[in-house]
Amino acid sequence: MPHRAPSRLTALLVALPLLLVPLLTHATPDLSADKKTTLKKGEVIVERLDPTGGSGVAARAMGIVDAAPAKVWPVVRDCEHFAKFMPRTKSSELISRTGGDSVCKVEIEMPFPFDNLWSVVRSSERKTDEGGFQRVWTLMKGTYKRNNGRWSVYPWEGEKSLLVYEIDVDPDVAIPDAIIRSAQTGSLPDVFEAVRKRVKAR
Repeated sequence: MPHRAPSRLTALLVALPLLLVPLLTHATPDLSADKKTTLKKGEVIVERLDPTGGSGVAARAMGIVDAAPAKVWPVVRDCEHFAKFMPRTKSSELISRTGGDSVCKVEIEMPFPFDNLWSVVRSSERKTDEGGFQRVWTLMKGTYKRNNGRWSVYPWEGEKSLLVYEIDVDPDVAIPDAIIRSAQTGSLPDVFEAVRKRVKAR
């Protein structure tokens, strides 16, 4: 599926921290033949979801990364490095980590006249039965009404990974939901490209 080049607002909104839904684990998605074909072409599939309470934006995106899950996992797990490669991420900090639980703070650059967005999120990490990994997090505090999400990394055809990103966010800023939805779903491929480049450079 083709994607238009993102505008400046589109590019910054995609960097809204990566968070979704409850601490539920998921098996490898059961994909249709058409979706598998699209993924094998290197494209990113973006699906709109219903946001909690009807406000904000929710979406699911998935794409293939040419590396095994163990190599992809640190890139989407280690929030302290997000500012080095994630779009519009001004700063990122690991506040604490205990076992598979962590607390992270991320600040997102916003253009004038908006103030930067920031969030502190609590994350839970686990290894799946299929040999993949999941990171699920929820908002503790910040300039959001809601900020939930999940990164999932699944084994895919040998030494590749199926990467799935889910978000359910409602920024506490004066931007219409329609613009947020358009920006978020239109720019998710940029996040996947950033992850792929980071994985390749490691």
